[in-house]
Amino acid sequence: MKRLFLISLVATLALVGCDSKRCEIDGRLGNFRGEGMIYITDNWNKKVVIDSTTVSQGVFRFDNVKAEPTLASLVGEDGSHITTFFIEEGKIAILGDAAEYNVKGSGTPANDAFNAFMQERQEFKEKFGKAIQSGDEEAVEALDKEYEAMSARYQEENGGNIFGIFMLKQRSYSETSHTILNEIAKLPQELQELNVTKSMKAEMEQRRKTEPQAEGSDFVPHYINIVQPTPEGVEVSLKSVVENTSNRYVLLDFWASWCGPCKRELPHLTEAYAKYHKKGFEIYGVSFDRNADAWEAAIKEYKLNWVNVSTVTSFNNQAADDYAVSSIPTNFLIDCSNGVIIAKNLRGEDVIKKLEELLK
Repeated sequence: MKRLFLISLVATLALVGCDSKRCEIDGRLGNFRGEGMIYITDNWNKKVVIDSTTVSQGVFRFDNVKAEPTLASLVGEDGSHITTFFIEEGKIAILGDAAEYNVKGSGTPANDAFNAFMQERQEFKEKFGKAIQSGDEEAVEALDKEYEAMSARYQEENGGNIFGIFMLKQRSYSETSHTILNEIAKLPQELQELNVTKSMKAEMEQRRKTEPQAEGSDFVPHYINIVQPTPEGVEVSLKSVVENTSNRYVLLDFWASWCGPCKRELPHLTEAYAKYHKKGFEIYGVSFDRNADAWEAAIKEYKLNWVNVSTVTSFNNQAADDYAVSSIPTNFLIDCSNGVIIAKNLRGEDVIKKLEELLK
């Protein structure tokens, strides 16, 4: 296993370019048992090795790390994770007790901001835990909003360094694509040119195509057609379901039989289907299953009497790319009168509430 890890490191090391300004790293690790080589890997680029050096009695130095600013990991020769930090111009100190897992990078804007954020984040985590344990839903909601505000503040304060990109990526999971694209446009040009920023921008532009219209946006999202086989092997298109004159609203639902949260949503969907199907509600379920038998068994077990399709290839599915689906369950509500996507990720009772509003 160790030999395979080293071969992988050597192979990927040659792929790294030399694009950054000077970045020097000095490290001292207490209670570090490893000797030999120590590596920096790129967390945002498939763990590609950025640089390597020798470590002796916990002491090491990288004279000039040559890579564009990024989120990186420091790993030992055996592949063990030591710490996460940011590569950027300047002198970075990596210090701490390896045995206590408290090693941190510091000395540059992104790394210092990251440390401050993680400390505040830990404080929020403790507050969340107490509020949840006490059953104080108002406190949980207030803390949630406060945390979002804190995240936005850290992102704004670090708009000129790589930590600001990290925070923007974190916010992209809960904010609209419209908001994130606007924030990207505000970044300094050199940060917009980073691979991680270009990738995030491309993802947001794809997501915008199927995300309900955001306030202030003039982009109206329409459904993208899907054509996949049913368990019986008959290909059924989403277009045929949306354009069926019997249907007024179609829920495009991405799920899988192996997904626990997906299965917890199914009773709500079956209830909504039983109540509103005759009034013009249909479901087009796309499964990201890997096993056809498991998929078909789940359809029968949960009585999913709507349109079910799948290529049985998990996330290796064109529909996942078209709809920018990175996690499940994910759903989209389509207005059949114009093909416009009007809602996304309706959870629990929200499906029925939305249909009550639409199908009075």
